[in-house]
Amino acid sequence: MIRFNLFALLVILLVCAACERRSGESAPSDGVKLDVLPPGIHQQTIQREDGTVLRFTISVPDGYSDGTPAPLVVALHYGGEVTPFYGRGVLEGLVAPALEELHPIVVAPDSIAGDWTSATNEEAVLQLIDSVIASYDVDTAKTLLTGYSMGGAGTWYIAGRHQERFSAAIPISGSPAGEADWKIPVYVIHSRADEVLPLAPTEDYVEQLKSEGCDVQLVIVEGITHYETARFAEPLREAIPWIRSVWE
Repeated sequence: MIRFNLFALLVILLVCAACERRSGESAPSDGVKLDVLPPGIHQQTIQREDGTVLRFTISVPDGYSDGTPAPLVVALHYGGEVTPFYGRGVLEGLVAPALEELHPIVVAPDSIAGDWTSATNEEAVLQLIDSVIASYDVDTAKTLLTGYSMGGAGTWYIAGRHQERFSAAIPISGSPAGEADWKIPVYVIHSRADEVLPLAPTEDYVEQLKSEGCDVQLVIVEGITHYETARFAEPLREAIPWIRSVWE
């Protein structure tokens, strides 16, 4: 009888845990153990169980090995023909230089299948996060998802669906994608001069989120067109005090 009661209790606890998980959330996947690399920018791959290869670029900050856990920033690249290590462009040209003051580990995966809202890409991003956390000394209370253009839309989508994985999100020049009951803070950067993805839908969505009581901030920049990606480094750098306030 005691064994039966213990088994029944275990089943009930497992069912309750599953019920409490919000729609779109997932338990951490099994991260692949990665080689821990020295400071610098490196190109790496992960062989996934379905046979696909996840390519990603990783930036390890100077002083990483000093024993202090590092923040983790995941950067999603813009659209275009995804050549090998395509994510390096958004990492090296925008995110890493803008946020270097925070001394984060920055990872930029390559899209495997279409845009960042595809199920394959969503799963790959989560697997990459788990792999980095399993391999490096990461401060999991200081995690940030960001991305530019297609990556900005992916930031809206993936961060909204997996808010348990991130402490904050910064979509840049990306159309809002997906629906979410936002709990984590969001800092939105968009240019009024964007001729590809107009500002208006982003403004409307931010206003909707504010009316729902969400912690969201919109920064509108002037005079930068959509393809001037590197010029968004300064607006992103100006988000550092906000990021620090969230992490503290």
